[in-house]
Amino acid sequence: MKKILSVVLVVLVLSISFAQAQDMMYEGVDPSDQTVVYWHQYSEDSAQSATMAALIEEFNSTNEYGITVEGVYQGSYGPIEDLMNTAILSGELPNLVAGYANAAAGWANEGVVVDINGLLNDAEWGIPEDEQANLNFNMLDVNQLDFAPFDGMRVAWANQNSMNVLYSNLDMIEELGFERRAPATLEEFEEISCAAGASEMYQGYPLDTGISHYESFLAANGGVIFDSETGQYVFDSAENIATMEMFTRMLENNCAYLFAERFQNTLNFSQGITPFAVGSSAGIPFNVADAEAAGNTDEWVVTALPGIEGVAPSINLFVPSQVILTSSPEAEVATWLFVKFLAGSDAQLAWSGSTGYFSIRNDVEVTEADFTEPRMPFARFIEVAAVLADENVTVYASPGLPSYSAVRGIVPNTISEVVNGDAEVADALAELNEEANDLHDELDG
Repeated sequence: MKKILSVVLVVLVLSISFAQAQDMMYEGVDPSDQTVVYWHQYSEDSAQSATMAALIEEFNSTNEYGITVEGVYQGSYGPIEDLMNTAILSGELPNLVAGYANAAAGWANEGVVVDINGLLNDAEWGIPEDEQANLNFNMLDVNQLDFAPFDGMRVAWANQNSMNVLYSNLDMIEELGFERRAPATLEEFEEISCAAGASEMYQGYPLDTGISHYESFLAANGGVIFDSETGQYVFDSAENIATMEMFTRMLENNCAYLFAERFQNTLNFSQGITPFAVGSSAGIPFNVADAEAAGNTDEWVVTALPGIEGVAPSINLFVPSQVILTSSPEAEVATWLFVKFLAGSDAQLAWSGSTGYFSIRNDVEVTEADFTEPRMPFARFIEVAAVLADENVTVYASPGLPSYSAVRGIVPNTISEVVNGDAEVADALAELNEEANDLHDELDG
């Protein structure tokens, strides 16, 4: 008993010492005159690039420490990951880089990512607790990895947010004999899709074999692809089986169809061919333009995906983020001060109003006067923002694992095999689950 007590006391002392060390990590640091190199994904002709450039200029000219941020466009996420792999090998890292949680997790495994929790909660440099109450942690916590080997590490900070949503054509739904509203359950969604497929004028639901589409419907069935409690992929779960069986059933019964061209599902929806499509809220401007080009004046709405009975409506949240990379304490604080500036209410209002993406703050209300993104109708922005703010809507996000990038590549093949009749649902998902967990063991540390 004495030995056990001694071990417990040692662990307790070490835990307290570690917590104290974390609290003191940035104590007395002077970030003055630091240069912060920021690798971002905003192409030069985009509203995002123009808005970020303006925010960088404002920060550079107003921060009291003489910190200078240098924004560098490095292409989309794939090229940025390639550049990061090279930078990790050379040791010549930027200070801030764009990436999703799974990419950030891979870099964290290489030991080059700062846990933002230490900066967020720092007594001198952090965001006070009362101010943190204004932040939307449904978004921010997508980057907090509450499973081994990360154990609560916040690997990135959300800054550009969109989501997979359900588009519903109300005129078509009513014409097919149903109540004029978006479906309230997944069963209603399937029933309406079947009616469209059986009609002479319309087609059923355009089924996408991509993983983001699959995960959206999996969330509607109450499932996940990764169980953070067991630390395993769970593609063989009952919810995964139910999702794949629904896809197969809808195709067999002419309630759905496969498509070949990218974004053909939302294009067909905009043309008035199908009553539903699932796609990113960032695609709304394209849907509006496609409907105008097709002369389609039907009324359509944007909602969360309805769940099965007993499961809340859900959205699949996409959170491109900013990753703070390891350097000197002075540079890390300087980088955080820029991220913190971007999280402020004025910067968030400018970001949302100019780009049509959603704020990470709960206290930012974008008015029509603030909204300058010409492609996104303001009414649609407000419509989707209401979905995101709805407390009855469940937020789903893909697992922030390095292995997720590889898993994304094998899921579409499994879906195609099943829906084309080349494999049984349970067998295919069991094989997928084994392969996914092999990748998890290999890549996730």
